[in-house]
Amino acid sequence: MSTSWEPTMKKLSSIGAVAFAALIAAIAMLGFSSPAQAYPDLRFDLTVNRSVLYGGESFTATASSQGATCAWTLEWNGVVRLGGSSTGQDFVTAYQAPKVTKVTKIPLHGTCAYSARTAPASSARAAATWERTIMITVLPRSTAVSPPVGSDLPNTGGPNLLFLLGGIALLVSGATAVTVARRRAEEAEIQASGA
Repeated sequence: MSTSWEPTMKKLSSIGAVAFAALIAAIAMLGFSSPAQAYPDLRFDLTVNRSVLYGGESFTATASSQGATCAWTLEWNGVVRLGGSSTGQDFVTAYQAPKVTKVTKIPLHGTCAYSARTAPASSARAAATWERTIMITVLPRSTAVSPPVGSDLPNTGGPNLLFLLGGIALLVSGATAVTVARRRAEEAEIQASGA
């Protein structure tokens, strides 16, 4: 035996369960902070404007940091450069490649020393480092290609004159054959429609 209040109670209990779940979700979103918010967004980068160059040429290295102040140490080919960077301010330096007799790869090594928080709620800081190495290739000057002498373009091995004339002859004969075939087809159509 069922009463009329049973469907109403089922609806109310369903609505109550949904409202309770929404309340729990809202409290969870507002009350708990994610671990990503506890630590600042730290980003470090080391880039070069060119990684392949000839002996005697220069390249520029740019070290950047976001969210921390860096004490940079950049070393390339035995030359050490010290500098600092912070958010919005980069450390930029240039190096000149030595003259070499064969292809030489020289690593550019960059190290950023900064202080980082040891725990989210703590104000204590610990020393931390970030490192990156970029390989720079130095080419000997003897491998540089010299431009062609004179105002004429170099012969790149294109087709010779016989192939060119043969292609033109085939093109003309094909166009003639298509034109003759179309005229014959038109004449046949005219004769068939007139009969």
